Amino acid sequence: MYGHTHHGKQRYQCKDCQRQFVAHNDHWIDERTRTYIERLLRERISLRAICRAMQVSMTWLMDFAASIWERTPADLGVDWELLDNLTEEELQSVELQVDEMWSFVDRKPHKQWIWVIYCPAIKQVLAFHVGGRGKVDAQLLFDKLPQRLQDNCWFATDYWEAYYQTIPRRQHRASKALTYHIEGYFTGVRARVSRLVRRSVSFSKKLANHVAAIGYLLWQRNLTAHHYF
Repeated sequence: MYGHTHHGKQRYQCKDCQRQFVAHNDHWIDERTRTYIERLLRERISLRAICRAMQVSMTWLMDFAASIWERTPADLGVDWELLDNLTEEELQSVELQVDEMWSFVDRKPHKQWIWVIYCPAIKQVLAFHVGGRGKVDAQLLFDKLPQRLQDNCWFATDYWEAYYQTIPRRQHRASKALTYHIEGYFTGVRARVSRLVRRSVSFSKKLANHVAAIGYLLWQRNLTAHHYF
């Protein structure tokens, strides 16, 4: 015998390998359940709801979700080959739409803006950034875009001042009529992520989890995108 768990259950230690364990432990989550939970993490379901439906603890679910979210590649799985095959002259006709979406962490006064660069031609998010809404954060977003695209593509945005301060005038077109693709994309994102639903109580408690969950969702949507060319 080797003491008790915080639940009061008797704990033992193996004499051969020295591993501690609880006899008749029924807390192991089988692979089939893990697969279902991974699918649920992509849907508009709160973590608390997943715990109730799948009968797992929040502590276990947070650890499992973090292990899933950390798989997200830095480039969001973008099919860069489609853009890399274009010449610099051809890139100058490529439209990239940029917009930001309001969110919050822990409580509503703690606003976090989700900045996104979206390419309608391949229906994928090329870069995203979560932070404030000023020039510094706009620049952090554009710094994540390959230099070749920064120098040659043109960018459609709304009239937010940070865009005028960041994007060269010759590559910038500001009009709400030009950002309908990314605004429609944001509508789809809000419909799929409970933490982004307006007036939601399924908000993130930690910024790191918020960023990881958003990045994971954008990656998964990129994987299912249908390209124009």
